[in-house]
Amino acid sequence: MRSTPEGVGMEDPRDYPSAGKQNLPGFRTPGRKVPLPRTPGVVLQPKVHRALQRGIDLIVEAVRPTLGPLPRLVALERLKPNEAPEFLDDGATIARRIIEIVPREYDVGAMLIRNALWRMHLEAGDGSSTMAVICQVLVDEGVRAIIQFGCHPMLLREGLEKGLRAVQEALRQDVIQLAGREEIARMARGLVQGHDELAKMLGEVFDIVGPDGFIAVDKGNRLGLEREYVEGTYWDLSGWFSPLFVTEPSFKRTVFEDAALLISDFTFQEPGQLTPVLEQCAKAGVRKLVIIAKEVSDRVIGLLVKNNQARTIETMAVRTPRVLEMDRVASMEDIAVLTGGRAFCAAAHPDLRDFRLADLGHARRAWATDSQFGVFGGSGDPRRIRQHILNLRGMLKLAEDEHTKEMLQERLGRLAGGTAILRVGGATETEAEALKGVALRAVTTLRKAISGGVVPGGGAALLNARRALETLAASNESEAIAFKILGRALEEPMRAIAKNAGYQPDVILEKVKASPPGYGFDARSGRIVDMRQIGVLDALLVLERALEIAVSCAGMVLTTDIIVQHRKPQECIEP
Repeated sequence: MRSTPEGVGMEDPRDYPSAGKQNLPGFRTPGRKVPLPRTPGVVLQPKVHRALQRGIDLIVEAVRPTLGPLPRLVALERLKPNEAPEFLDDGATIARRIIEIVPREYDVGAMLIRNALWRMHLEAGDGSSTMAVICQVLVDEGVRAIIQFGCHPMLLREGLEKGLRAVQEALRQDVIQLAGREEIARMARGLVQGHDELAKMLGEVFDIVGPDGFIAVDKGNRLGLEREYVEGTYWDLSGWFSPLFVTEPSFKRTVFEDAALLISDFTFQEPGQLTPVLEQCAKAGVRKLVIIAKEVSDRVIGLLVKNNQARTIETMAVRTPRVLEMDRVASMEDIAVLTGGRAFCAAAHPDLRDFRLADLGHARRAWATDSQFGVFGGSGDPRRIRQHILNLRGMLKLAEDEHTKEMLQERLGRLAGGTAILRVGGATETEAEALKGVALRAVTTLRKAISGGVVPGGGAALLNARRALETLAASNESEAIAFKILGRALEEPMRAIAKNAGYQPDVILEKVKASPPGYGFDARSGRIVDMRQIGVLDALLVLERALEIAVSCAGMVLTTDIIVQHRKPQECIEP
């Protein structure tokens, strides 16, 4: 354990030569108060690296026990008294529970790695602890190289980035594709902490709906697991405006066969706004019409119900999916593409004066509950749907914020794959919530594994990728040292897994190095085995992202020279 950096962030009395101790900032004299400066702490090298290093160590050591198939639990004290502690085995969640590190000089490094852990969790669903232990070694060894060997921080950073590219290329050469539900289920077993039933169900679901399919994970109302496959697709945050539209009372659901759809985000306050549309539809022989709108008044609902009772034209009014305007417009675009209709956006069309019958979408079936709306067998042009899917995939590659990525992935799932609902239940609310979180992380990781391929897990692929660094030419001494540091960091995930399972890391590492490519350490049995045979696999995209975030985070630490401490630092509650 490193010693605490002395004097980090403290003022030096010599900075105030004209005064004695009584005139130092923040010191109260009997007659007056001396105001505190806005920035009472400026930390310089070599204390900066030591402080950042120590903060990172504190967070990483808290999540290190969670790595591998035999994780140790981490107990977190509750904020309220007399409450039982929270026991966690997910590194990102553990880090998120830590909102401040004392002493303050360590807090900057701690919050840096905390943010990286949560970013990894959001983007990949898995690999957070792997990223953290790699980053810790990069920082520790990088700081040592700067202090002991005089390496230039910028050259070290450039060397790590160059080595990263070589390692990623080596990983891509080892990639394999998952084949069938059995192999997907074997990989899922490691992601869901050995929950066999959930692993098998995930294998089945992905085999049926595909990697782009829309998979919703909800808490179930009973103990155990359930899955439901939905024909077509559906949207949450929607549903009918009134139970008076219900056609199947036992299910509290409205179902229309061979339905036409008016797609809009309008607010219909007066019946006259819809009367021309209803008249055109009735003359053209449209028997069932779904009206999608942002809001519908009681008077308009009364008109529609009256038409339903008269059997002139059956209608139901449903909410435009989503809450935010941007998301509503996106949902309308997707519905229009799937059904071959036109989306009437209130921002561009103040009313329906230019409405034509050709603007209606069509579906073999449309249905709604109080909170959902779905369509099956839309009449959209297949070429237009394919182009729309390509556009969404391009947008997903360029997206940066997590909300946008999540929304685009959902939209792709509705358009390009099937739709499944996975319901997880537990003996208690806490157990059900925990299992739901495990299932959500597994879905995110499996989606990346199926689309981008997998490599041997348990740190085996990283260990094998070190070969790329052995033949990589260095342009200077700092770069050569950076390659060695990265090579050492690639060993750390396997070391941590072995230690958490109760084995000597050095012994296990030597055995794996002497084994054929693709072989690694099975922590459950304690044997060196073919990792694909036992289903211990890592998604290539997840592993690549873990390396990128680790190198980026370490590079920032190594090239940071000054820390400025504010008088009252804001507590970090995001992520």
